[in-house]
Amino acid sequence: MKDKDTCKVGFLWNPSLETFDFGTKHPIKVGRFQMVRDFLEANDFLNQPNVKILTPKPLTDDLLKTIHAQTYLDAVRRMSETGEGEIAIDTPAFLGIFENASITSGATVTGVRAVATRKVAHFLSPTGGFHHAKFEWGGGFCIFNDVAAAVYELKKLGFQKILVADFDVHHGNGTQTYFYTDPGVMQISFHEDPEWMYPHDGFIDDIGEGPGFGYNINMHFPMDSCDGVYKYAFDEIVPPLIEFFKPEFIIFLPGFDAHYRDRLAHLNLTTDLIRYTTTYFHNASHRFSEGRLGVVAGGGYTNDSFKWGIGVVMSVLSGFQYEPPKQTPPYEDDDETWDIVQSNVEKVKNLVFPALGI
Repeated sequence: MKDKDTCKVGFLWNPSLETFDFGTKHPIKVGRFQMVRDFLEANDFLNQPNVKILTPKPLTDDLLKTIHAQTYLDAVRRMSETGEGEIAIDTPAFLGIFENASITSGATVTGVRAVATRKVAHFLSPTGGFHHAKFEWGGGFCIFNDVAAAVYELKKLGFQKILVADFDVHHGNGTQTYFYTDPGVMQISFHEDPEWMYPHDGFIDDIGEGPGFGYNINMHFPMDSCDGVYKYAFDEIVPPLIEFFKPEFIIFLPGFDAHYRDRLAHLNLTTDLIRYTTTYFHNASHRFSEGRLGVVAGGGYTNDSFKWGIGVVMSVLSGFQYEPPKQTPPYEDDDETWDIVQSNVEKVKNLVFPALGI
């Protein structure tokens, strides 16, 4: 393995990722993935000798049948042929939705295979992170659950300890359901308080069941939380869990939609925090996982902050210098926010750490 600052990074790209159309008023806009590719090219990432373009492949039928019910797959196929109907109220159908969902989710699995077979050390996909899709239905802009597909693919390849670090501002309610009883999959989710944020679940008490008790970790944050309280919670919760679990593969959703400029959420993070968490997981991958780290974009609905976050992640993974513009959130962490976050952190630690014997 190369030095962690110069290791090979795969970027998933093909124009077929752009074959979608949720409508002009939908937060997921046509051109989203092309924008990321163009941004990386404009900032010289794609010309670096250790950055490799990977061509995504669609999800296989076997994986689709593993992660979703046949009745649901049949329904998506029917909508795909007519372009009519909806996966959910926030996820309208369009012509070819089955094929597009298969390739955008397939990009994650393609990246996982590339890392697992040592073609690259890490990968970044401009798509993926469709963590709201469940076995029998989709929604929340998600049709097929690529994170679940990637985990099942890794299990098939013989990996026994897989970490899903999901820092998207919305709780990954779909992914949680697949592995809630599985001690071989640790899920750590940092998200906005479900009391007011979709999908209104992901509570601290939800720590897994049966053999998976303690392996599902939810830490949520009050509205207007900034880098300070978030970093505090991260430092208190994440390193002890990683030291205990020692993952063989890390799948990371950085949480671009937790940025203070994002239109769909109420946290006040900056890309300084994205750099901090990405650097931690990058280092952890080299320490515990022989560098095996995959990053999927997930949410991010304001173009500038989304691109800045992508640039920061690629900079950490590739070692190529990139600095986003200076950012100043409209609020700072006040005493009330600190009190809530410190209380939540103690609740998480008091529930999870004893369950795991930490």
